[in-house]
Amino acid sequence: MSVAPATEGSARRSAAAEEEERQRNRKRSNRLSAQRSRMKKQQYVDGLAVEAEQLRRENDAMRAGAGAVLQRCRLVEQENRVLAAHARELCSALQLRASQLRLLGEVAGVPLDVPDVADHLVQLYGGDLGMTPLSPPPLLPPLPPQIEMLFFQPDSVMDPVSMLQGYENI
Repeated sequence: MSVAPATEGSARRSAAAEEEERQRNRKRSNRLSAQRSRMKKQQYVDGLAVEAEQLRRENDAMRAGAGAVLQRCRLVEQENRVLAAHARELCSALQLRASQLRLLGEVAGVPLDVPDVADHLVQLYGGDLGMTPLSPPPLLPPLPPQIEMLFFQPDSVMDPVSMLQGYENI
């Protein structure tokens, strides 16, 4: 009997020691697992930080590019407005010159074949902007010398009919 209680006590101690060893192993395993989990989470967070910084740089580059495109767009729009104004001036000058040539032909008694300004040009760029046939257009190149001469020479010096008849053979 005395042998059995000693074996029983050592078995209990041995079972308790094994249980303590298992608990220590489990704690160590849990600590290592938690450490791995924290490291993995830190790597994930670091990766997100790198990605966020890269996206910030891309956004900055896109903002700069968009700003440059907007600036270029404004310049092109401004250039288009200038060109449209110039086209309106040219269309108006063309209408004025055609009207002046018709009037000159009527006054001289010589039929002139002066084509009308194309309708699509008048629709795009407007009409004569209120100019009268004899008013000079603003900021336009001068008339050719032959035509200029007809408007500004005294009648006693020139004979418009004979001048225009010379153009019929051309």
